Amino acid sequence: MKKKKRKLSGTDVVFLIFSGGLLVFFFTFGLQMIREFSEEKNQYQSVVSLDGLEWGEEFEKKLKKIPGISSLTPAVEIPVRLKAETYTMEATLTGVELDGLKKQVSRSSEVPFGNVPVLLLGEESLAAMTDKNGHEASEEKQKELMERYEEINWQYCLAGDGKDIEDWKPCLVAGTLSLPAEGIYMAYSQAEMLAGTKEQERFLLTVRGKKNYERALGYFEGAGQR
Repeated sequence: MKKKKRKLSGTDVVFLIFSGGLLVFFFTFGLQMIREFSEEKNQYQSVVSLDGLEWGEEFEKKLKKIPGISSLTPAVEIPVRLKAETYTMEATLTGVELDGLKKQVSRSSEVPFGNVPVLLLGEESLAAMTDKNGHEASEEKQKELMERYEEINWQYCLAGDGKDIEDWKPCLVAGTLSLPAEGIYMAYSQAEMLAGTKEQERFLLTVRGKKNYERALGYFEGAGQR
């Protein structure tokens, strides 16, 4: 004989709904805890300015009070125009100590390191590229330029140097980065020579933990208001 299926009572339904809700809550809460734990273990970086701050004993004391700071190393930012084939764009070359840059290299090749600037391109750094008619480069074209970076005759010219004629010079690309994806980076020593200045106004800030990072950024971003 077949056993009759017991119908769920109202109490049973409420219990099942309550139990399911608890499972969803604890699952979501667990994922949130794992994500926050991971965020507080990761390192975060930004180029910051000391505008309004003076480097000295007092500054170093304040810096030490900000939790999670791993390092603050010199950086140089150089505004340029960058050319690849018939495409050009306004860009900023960021010079840092590459060993200290938190990065993930997606492609790389050996290039000579001399007087010609050697760049690392973030995979999303060519989004502002336009052709001679002012049309933006499609995502497919940007991807193509990235994939063929070794074959391309890359050139740059300094922006805002007061010259009426653009003075294009060669540069090399040593690879592409999936992280950081948006910037264009080069060795600090080369950037310092290219910038032609010894003034130190910008630094690469490295902080462990997302909350600490946001707190540190707030400190530097508010420097100009002090």
